[in-house]
Amino acid sequence: MNRNYSLFIFLLLLTLGLNAQRLRTEKIIDLSENYLREAVGQDLLNYFEPTENISYYKLPANKFGFENTKKLKKHGRIRKNWTKIWVFWNFNYSEVNGVRSGLWIKLNKKLELIEPIELDYIPKFVWEKRPSDFISVEKAKLIGDKHLTKTEFGRENPKLKFDNKKSEYIYEIWNKKTQEIDLDGKKHGVLEIIKISALTGKVIEITNAVSYTHLTLPTSDLV
Repeated sequence: MNRNYSLFIFLLLLTLGLNAQRLRTEKIIDLSENYLREAVGQDLLNYFEPTENISYYKLPANKFGFENTKKLKKHGRIRKNWTKIWVFWNFNYSEVNGVRSGLWIKLNKKLELIEPIELDYIPKFVWEKRPSDFISVEKAKLIGDKHLTKTEFGRENPKLKFDNKKSEYIYEIWNKKTQEIDLDGKKHGVLEIIKISALTGKVIEITNAVSYTHLTLPTSDLV
């Protein structure tokens, strides 16, 4: 850990320990930010933003084993008997649309990290500060055209997203394969979904059994 950050965290922890009853949201965010800075560096930190409205802290479990949670409130203080704090940070790499995600920074009662910070969703080219090596949206479209069923019901443009199970970025295209209208006037049908590796352009899978109801594809997304 960088010496300056180590000193900062030590002094902050000392201050928080001496004033535990006055532990404020701003101090918690500052501490989580420094842990995050240590993990990603100052340049990448600029693409992260804390999200207080879903960050929270936990209270001791009751006799039934239930742990109550309270949201971190802006300019607020947390209760003295807290047990864990979870701070959520959004990640949005503005240079490439779709390279986004988020992470939890989880702190124990000693204000130490409970677990390592997950950063799998940050592409290698972002770490190395070079241009994207993902295939283009247009190329993903062409791959979709080659493998998806041609129908009259509409298809979404490729969407770039991170696949947590495969730990890689993919393009996903939704294609309306069939469509029926029931007696209530509701639309039903089957979606054909293709997943394409954003790095190699390889088709990962095509699924054909996803039903939909009232799915309206935006006009701008229709192919």
